Amino acid sequence: MLNELWNQLGINRVLAGLLAKRKFQAPVERTIFAMVANRALNPANKLKTEDWVSHDVFLPGLPEVPVQHLYRTMDFLLEAAEKLQKDIFFSVDHFFNLELDLLYFDTTSTYFEVEAEENPEDNRQHLRRKGNSKDHRPDLPQVVIGLAVTREGLPVRCWVWPGNTADMSVIEEVKKTWWAGN
Repeated sequence: MLNELWNQLGINRVLAGLLAKRKFQAPVERTIFAMVANRALNPANKLKTEDWVSHDVFLPGLPEVPVQHLYRTMDFLLEAAEKLQKDIFFSVDHFFNLELDLLYFDTTSTYFEVEAEENPEDNRQHLRRKGNSKDHRPDLPQVVIGLAVTREGLPVRCWVWPGNTADMSVIEEVKKTWWAGN
């Protein structure tokens, strides 16, 4: 049933379009579906997801998924995030008859309980910064997460910024990066 909804919403077609010029050996669209299905049905870390796909569920077109494919697929998702969100949104727009006359936008922060960072050039550190924590943990590195939703509460787009980003600069960036010609 989840696979049917995935296909009716056109997520499979959007991903196929984004992956068409890529030379992945692994079934990336199916791997993304496996991660989404796992979150919906039995949330677990990537290592447990590997076992879940192999032993606990039947996912069409994916009898197993090595954990390294899950991580590589996440890299692809990061690279394609903006286009993927935009294309999926416009793919489901007609399905839900979405009204975009008014969008709600909010931010939150979440923190990381990690040991001292060893490599300051690490990309994860680019986002993990100490800042004004909404969780009341200014002592820990965090990220700021923004979400725009329709009147009905359906997500339109999400953003992630470094943890030391002020809300006013976030609002300015959202105005600049909102999809042109939506």
